[in-house]
Amino acid sequence: HLDALLRGLVLGKLGKAGHKATLEEARRRFKEHVEGKHILSADLRSPVYVTVLKHGDSTTLDTMLKLHKQADMQEEKNRIERVLGAISQPELIQKVLTFALSEEVRPQDTVSVIGGVAGGSKQGRKAAWKFVRDNWEELYNRYQGGFLISRLIKV
Repeated sequence: HLDALLRGLVLGKLGKAGHKATLEEARRRFKEHVEGKHILSADLRSPVYVTVLKHGDSTTLDTMLKLHKQADMQEEKNRIERVLGAISQPELIQKVLTFALSEEVRPQDTVSVIGGVAGGSKQGRKAAWKFVRDNWEELYNRYQGGFLISRLIKV
């Protein structure tokens, strides 16, 4: 169990850092996963998703959003929601933030999407904070001053 956890952690860090062999392998495995040729094991999904998103484009993001829509288990939807913030282009960061308030995301999971953006990069943190300020009324009304609003501010 510890080996699986460590493997995911190391691969995720290498992928985010742009390690060429890790990036190439992540892209290959992601492609096979999306095509249904070889489904990624649960312990590799997050590091592979983060890697391809961090170094991806709008097509990569669209593919991830499609996987989210098609996921039949909430656990997989949550996994995808948490990693979407790894995307690096400013316009795609905005797309992820808009997605956070869409009907595709359960209200209780919106905080995870915004938190993922805030934790993804310095640029993501600034964009997430602006998004929260710009959408404060809707977010406040959605969470009625409960623990999720304080968690949102914390992240």
